Formats: sequence, structure tokens, C-alpha cells
Amino acid sequence: MKRSPITVGIVAIAAALLAVSSNSLAVAAPGADKAKTSTVVFYAENRGIARVDDNANGTLENGDIVLRELALSSTRGGEVIGVAYSQAEIVAYNAQAKTDVRRVNIQTQLPGGDLIIMGVSNLPVGAVVQPGWQETYAIVGGTGKYEGARGSEKLTLLEDGRTFKVVLTFVR
Repeated sequence: MKRSPITVGIVAIAAALLAVSSNSLAVAAPGADKAKTSTVVFYAENRGIARVDDNANGTLENGDIVLRELALSSTRGGEVIGVAYSQAEIVAYNAQAKTDVRRVNIQTQLPGGDLIIMGVSNLPVGAVVQPGWQETYAIVGGTGKYEGARGSEKLTLLEDGRTFKVVLTFVR
């Protein structure tokens, strides 16, 4: 079968355009350009913790919740500039590892808007976090100047057992 030079030319141009557009999409993929991230560090001091034992047997298990209220400051022990509320619900039990799987939701109120953070933690059955504990959660959105926020929140419980170092990494 003989093809006309015009048809061959159109196919070649279409293939070239497709290759260029595919490369452009790969470069624009989220997280591809690390230069477009920014990091903010806060300290979150635990101001209240409540364990809601829905099963009333004295130990945390499926369906039970751990609630926290945290005062936020830019420096450790500094002036309070915001507040965070967290809720960790035990949603599963890993019998082999003897750990709880907890769905974590955090609402962080800062000057200019709020951040919404979500994730999952695995802890020894019925335990609360101890100094040295670390976890990273996803920033899934926000309000005000944080509208459309994306990125991660890394928490580390410091040696006092009361203060978390909070590292927010925003992806733009």
C-alpha cells in the first residue's frame, strides 16, 4: 500500500507533538520540581489529651479515640500563635505486630487560615506516643491563605513528652 507524502508528514508532525506534550506533562508532574517546596517549623505543646474508650473495658481498642489540643508557637515555649486539634481513631488491629492502626485527622488553626492534615499511624496496642516518636502525615488542604495547600507534616515528640516539633513542607 502506497501512502501519500502529505499523510506521512501529518503522522510525523502528530507524533512529534505527542512526544513534546508527553515530556511537558512529565516535567509538570507534582513533586517533580523540589525547588518549589517551602518548609515551616512550629512547636506544638500538648494542652490536653483525652482517651475516649467506647468499649468501656479500660484499654484502647477498635473504635476508641485519642483527642489532643495543642498550642502552636514559632519557638519552643514561645508565644502561642495558633492551635491544633487532633483525633486518632483506632480502626484496625495488626495481630502479628501487636499494633493498632489509627486514622489521624488534624485541624491546625494559624493566623490567616486553617490546615487540614490526615494520615495513619501504627502504635503498640493501646499505647500513646512516647518521646522520640515520629510520623509523617499528608497536608490535604486548607482555608484562607492556605487554600489548596498540599504537602506533608512531620511530627516528632520531644524528650519532655509534651512538645512536638512540627515540620510542614508545602509543595507548590
